[in-house]
Amino acid sequence: MSAGTVSAEYTDRQDGHAVGGALVMVAGTVWYAFIADLLFVSGHLNQVLERVWLVSEDPAAVAGQWLAAMLLSLTRQVPDAGPQTLVMLTVLAGGFTLGAFYWRLRRVHWGLLEALAATALLALHPATLMLATTGQTLLLAVLLVGVVALALDRASTIGDAQSLMALGLALAALVLTAPDALYIALPILALLPFCLRDVRDSGSATALFLLTMFPALIAVGGILLAAATFGEAPTYAINRWVAPMHGVIEAANTPWLVRHGGQFFVPFLELLPLCAVAMPPALLPLLSLLVRPEERERPVTALLALLGGPISGAGATLFWHTAGPLPAIATGMAAVVAWSSSRRLQPAERLLWLLWLAIGVVLCWTTVWVWDDPDRLAWRHALLHRP
Repeated sequence: MSAGTVSAEYTDRQDGHAVGGALVMVAGTVWYAFIADLLFVSGHLNQVLERVWLVSEDPAAVAGQWLAAMLLSLTRQVPDAGPQTLVMLTVLAGGFTLGAFYWRLRRVHWGLLEALAATALLALHPATLMLATTGQTLLLAVLLVGVVALALDRASTIGDAQSLMALGLALAALVLTAPDALYIALPILALLPFCLRDVRDSGSATALFLLTMFPALIAVGGILLAAATFGEAPTYAINRWVAPMHGVIEAANTPWLVRHGGQFFVPFLELLPLCAVAMPPALLPLLSLLVRPEERERPVTALLALLGGPISGAGATLFWHTAGPLPAIATGMAAVVAWSSSRRLQPAERLLWLLWLAIGVVLCWTTVWVWDDPDRLAWRHALLHRP
């Protein structure tokens, strides 16, 4: 077989995967729109959407969510746009995510039925349903966590300047989107020098940090400078960013912070099994670290998939920066999905992945302690007990 024939077959296969991903995107969008419609009928979304929509009216309420606030402001400029427009945006983003996930699975040699089953299970997961159907800006941060994980995997595998700049840009976008991103970025930066090639001394490590953090520093500095031109002192924005719950005092009375606020190890130990229940395929990176030498040589992506959610959630809880475990669970899920879609798993591993995720979906819908938060409980009740 000639090289041209092989190249043509490869191109046709990739085109087929792209078309399949587009079809999955459309189907996922329809599915999320159906769920959102059920929530609209119940009236559950009214208060949630109003709360998110008002963020763009009060600059003081932005509290580090600069990119999300900018997108909200742009959305408000659309004629006849309202809080319901936010649901349309997250539904579209959720459908796009499912299509991209299917496409990446096919690229790493998942079979057609395997990739469809994995995508369907992800679409049925209550965490992804909540993010895609409630118009919350958290979905943007979760998508960027997945991008950061993919960029980190490329950087740890290739380690060239281009991959490091891509990682730096992804971290910059994440930091500008969610104040809690600091608790995701810091563990990554701490492990980065131990996972990349050609880092042999302090000078190389310093250059690595400068290259990856420079875009974030420039972006944050530009935001503060722009705010200063409108009469807002940089210290005011910084104080809002580091304040408990970013200045939203009433949110500090949530059940999660009442139990765990100001602690690290207790919420970490609670989030560890909670993230495992929500996304059991997180155990696959652990198995890969144990049995594959090449994974142990560059373990940062696997560690992010295994521990990124609990560590970020516990860090945010320590400094009173999160109202509940959902952001940590979503962070862990995004990292696991990114790791899974960048590895060529064996058939037995793919079957185990599907089985474990199916168990996780069932547990998340049926386990009472997953739904002890009032907001999540109200969402579940609105969906399952329609008028």
